[in-house]
Amino acid sequence: MPTITEKLLLERGRPKSTQLEKIKSLNLSDLSLVNADLDSTLLRRLTSLEELDVSGNLLTELPASLPLPALRRLNCANNQLEEVTSLKQFRMLEELSLEDNLYMTISDSYKLMFLLPKLRRLSGKEITSTANHVRFVASEELSRRVSSLWERSFQERLPSSPSAAQARVLGKEFVKAAETQVKYGASSLSDYTKWRVKMIARELLSSRLGVQCEASSEEEDLSKCESGSDVREEAGSEQNRVPAAKRKEISSESSPRKKTCLSAADDITQSAERSPRRCVRFENVSTATDKAGLSPGVKLQESPRKSVQSLRSPRKIDQSQQSPMKAAQSQQSSRKTVQSQQSPSKSIKKAEHSEQSLRKPVAIKESPRKADRPKAAVSQPDSSLDTLRKSPRKRQEKEPAKKGQGEEGEEEQGSRTPRRTSKDPITMKPLHFLQCHSKQNSPDDFSTQLWACAFEPRIDSSGGSRGHSSRTVATCGGESVCIIDCETGSVLNKYKVSGEEFFCLAWSMMTLLTGDGRGHRVSVLAAAGRRGVVKLIHPKASLAYGEFRASRRAVSTLCFSPAQESFLFTGTYDKKIILWDIGGLDCEYKFKVSQLLILEAASIPLHLRLVPSAPEHHLLAGCEDGLLLFDIQLSKNQLKRSSELEFQFPVYKKEEEENEFRLIDSLSFLSNDIVVSKSAMQGSIYLWSWSKTLASRRKSREVEVEILAELQWSSTELPYISLSTCPGEDYVVCGDEKGDLWTYEVSQCLRAGAKTDKMIPPTQILEWPVPNRKGHGPIAGTSVNSVAMDPELQYLVALTDKNIAAVWRRA
Repeated sequence: MPTITEKLLLERGRPKSTQLEKIKSLNLSDLSLVNADLDSTLLRRLTSLEELDVSGNLLTELPASLPLPALRRLNCANNQLEEVTSLKQFRMLEELSLEDNLYMTISDSYKLMFLLPKLRRLSGKEITSTANHVRFVASEELSRRVSSLWERSFQERLPSSPSAAQARVLGKEFVKAAETQVKYGASSLSDYTKWRVKMIARELLSSRLGVQCEASSEEEDLSKCESGSDVREEAGSEQNRVPAAKRKEISSESSPRKKTCLSAADDITQSAERSPRRCVRFENVSTATDKAGLSPGVKLQESPRKSVQSLRSPRKIDQSQQSPMKAAQSQQSSRKTVQSQQSPSKSIKKAEHSEQSLRKPVAIKESPRKADRPKAAVSQPDSSLDTLRKSPRKRQEKEPAKKGQGEEGEEEQGSRTPRRTSKDPITMKPLHFLQCHSKQNSPDDFSTQLWACAFEPRIDSSGGSRGHSSRTVATCGGESVCIIDCETGSVLNKYKVSGEEFFCLAWSMMTLLTGDGRGHRVSVLAAAGRRGVVKLIHPKASLAYGEFRASRRAVSTLCFSPAQESFLFTGTYDKKIILWDIGGLDCEYKFKVSQLLILEAASIPLHLRLVPSAPEHHLLAGCEDGLLLFDIQLSKNQLKRSSELEFQFPVYKKEEEENEFRLIDSLSFLSNDIVVSKSAMQGSIYLWSWSKTLASRRKSREVEVEILAELQWSSTELPYISLSTCPGEDYVVCGDEKGDLWTYEVSQCLRAGAKTDKMIPPTQILEWPVPNRKGHGPIAGTSVNSVAMDPELQYLVALTDKNIAAVWRRA
């Protein structure tokens, strides 16, 4: 990173000159600059500067004391800006670029329109009309409402000759009341509205009472979300609940601080953004995708954030171009070995990647929402799909699903297949391929990445959920969360937040108190992502009843406690794991969120699992820099804690400068004692004993895991491919970079009990069925980011990088 010197400024300035005062254009882009590198004393000499480019750096803000009186155009794209009020010093600014600043929101855009009176273009969009509305029409209306509140509720309370102390007390109360009571515009602009209302209220107090503001309203507002206490207060406030009139579906106006950047219309739309989810997923995409058989006409969305951010993913830039080919060859040979041990009826034949040898494709469905499709279309799959699953048993099973309605129909579906004996192999057949997370419902969207899926817990007659299967699965990716019926392939509910990118979700069972005081068990879904806001959804009532901010950074993972239904763990990109109590529910969906515990993870947490044998005591966290154990007992007074143990795996001994193998991108329990985990680029999956590992613990903070078995898996270099387990069937599934599903029936291995050093091959590899999209032809396989199975293994759902959710059903 070069030092900002007078010489550097003269070299990068235009026109060429020996004096800084004569430079009109300056390019400081892509220098990895941080805030401290910007020397205000030196830059202040650029009195004639009209255009400044600081894009592609690491700036979180610009210096507050940087008067550039002639500045007309400023490019701050691709930085890490978190607040914009420091830009108010550039009063002559006409054009401003803020693309790819992850933490910029629509409220920040409105603040800039107000603070910069001559701004006419923002992030490439003409905003003159919207800006004039913000500066004049909206400001006048807010002033009228603030004045009305003062005259209605506070003017009469003012003594005839108030003392300074009385005026300050009343003024403070008035400002607080104005922030909470004065509403205007969309709820997505609530942060801007509060910021502007506070400013107007203080101006009113200054003119009428002579009460001066103690601090700049611009400086105070943006710092609120940094405090944990402020987060808890905001989350629990009644104003934070979604109004009843807007509960039916989350829209672009239903979540504060969500959308980023803008368009010329009053309804500001989001510009293209990159996701912080993966910084290395596509570093080798040009070679890896070609050799994985991706269609040349389908381009994956590049969503990596800058590699200089805190993600410690395995680096692949310097590795040989030959490695993907070697991986593919090795994988192909291993699959031939596996398939030679199986009968043709128990496996799906390998699809060649050349178009001439593709087998008959399966039809793909585009967002088959129940309300939008005729009943026949819901119950009858596409004819091309029938060719893969015609069997007498399937036709017999299909009838009850058609006849049953509501809970009764689901009960029949959930209990169709009896628990298998050890001799019965598990066979899965493809059922549906859904494209329900598309941007603007476009059938051409094959770039939205799908990240997480989980089956809804079933409620039995006694109010419990254990041991009962469900055919309803929640999926998330892009701007939406979908609730899907696996049998019919219909989308029961879809929740959309413009500008969001959902990364994770989790289910819990809660008690809903009715007006007469009785309680009903309901399922609640939590979902979160890039904006750091957790959405709380009641799918059966088709509403999103609330939200709270977990962090100013992205939320990477969510986990509910099985021991305490209202306890929710959030893992965030600020390297923290926070335990929240989201409280209970009443008939009006009032809730209050409180923060109970903060765990320091030292790297970004990717997966959280509570230890089944002690869910109130221990939490396992798979992070980008290893697997950690935390003590989560609330009986202890320490509310901010570090990890107790770090688990060491055999693959760590293979660490090189390029490959550290410490990124834990898969973590699950197969039983109370058996843990299943995987490191990125490991090429295998570990089964290890929780109890034996703890028993071997010494005084050291690090402990070697007791490996029970190692399962052979793909040698792909792509990280963030998650596995899933079905404890009731001793079944493990993990997708790969080609769309295939590696399945393992490990019951015999577990019964043997003894540790084996031999790599265990997969029981079966479910090949990507090559679905066909009308107008696009066959869709080649791509990375399977996440998989999920219901407890009885009736259905298996796989989410891909190409906006396709694949549903498999047990044959």
